Amino acid sequence: MSIIRQVYAEVNFAAPAVNPIAKFSTIGSFTNIILPLMMLAGGFVTLAMLLYGAFTYITSEGNPEKLKKSQSILMYAILGLFFIVASFILTRIIGTILGVNNILPI
Repeated sequence: MSIIRQVYAEVNFAAPAVNPIAKFSTIGSFTNIILPLMMLAGGFVTLAMLLYGAFTYITSEGNPEKLKKSQSILMYAILGLFFIVASFILTRIIGTILGVNNILPI
């Protein structure tokens, strides 16, 4: 008589605990994770550009070329922030119209 027993194992690759990619079963679930992260990254980039533009404005020493460069940096940073906020609002409006209320959780 043998003390070794046969063991049969089954791996369910559809389980998120086994396969982390399985939690992205639909494009909607992927979007719900990626879009807020992209908006957060865009906010950090905007903050960095505003700080850089303010620094170049302060250190321009009255030089017209440096002033113009710093003003364009600040303008484009604020324009980028506007696009980030507008895309968030537009996504919420489209989600409400289509009846998908869990798009981009706040």
